[in-house]
Amino acid sequence: MRPEPIELAVTQRLVEAGADFLYLLERGYDRRVALDLVTGRWGLSKLERLALYRSVFDSTTSTARRRKLVRRVPERLAVDGFNVLSTVQAALIGDVLVEATDGFIRDLSATVRKVRVTPILVTALSLTLLYLAKASPQEVLIVFDAQVSKSGELAGAARGLMASLSLNGSALTSRRADAYLSSLSSSYVIATSDSVVVDRALRVMDLGGKVATIVAGEKVINLGALISAKVAEVAEAIAEGASEADEEDGDKGA
Repeated sequence: MRPEPIELAVTQRLVEAGADFLYLLERGYDRRVALDLVTGRWGLSKLERLALYRSVFDSTTSTARRRKLVRRVPERLAVDGFNVLSTVQAALIGDVLVEATDGFIRDLSATVRKVRVTPILVTALSLTLLYLAKASPQEVLIVFDAQVSKSGELAGAARGLMASLSLNGSALTSRRADAYLSSLSSSYVIATSDSVVVDRALRVMDLGGKVATIVAGEKVINLGALISAKVAEVAEAIAEGASEADEEDGDKGA
């Protein structure tokens, strides 16, 4: 049975909440603490909360991650298997996707679905490998989390598909996939949108976002840009208010 698509209404309330969240992050608040405050203040749903958590980061973090982004398929690529395929699968299902302040496109499926090997996920794998094959990289290594049921079978399917596409490389499972991917960073560009892995890597590609945009670009909402624009709007209004107050004080002094 095909899963129901995840829909997110981008309301003024959500954007205002996102602006508050970004402001608190810029002030140095812990992400969880800041999100708890914003969730309570604006009465956010679990989905709205997750959308902000996955799309809003302080400017220092966002800038650092954007500088690591590689736009084209590199010669050597190590792929965070379930992370990338989850985003492509979400696009196939018709889920809303969010583009974050750090430039990565992320899905919101963690609210309703566990990571499982399904026919749709295998389709996502096929599309991702087709995309990579067109670029003819020197080597692709796909790393799956061994703790996910049937991950070994998926790795085997990936190896078979890669061979049929003449795509050089392999696929394997690891019980510590994040740590293993991080250890490859000096030799490979890492394909992931996982914040922990991104922050540890030297160079990163948003492979899931690239393929998902091809599959269902109309489902991508640049929530990060909307929230950043709101913050800029508020800052401008505050600056104008301060300027007007200074002018009034000057007139009184005269």
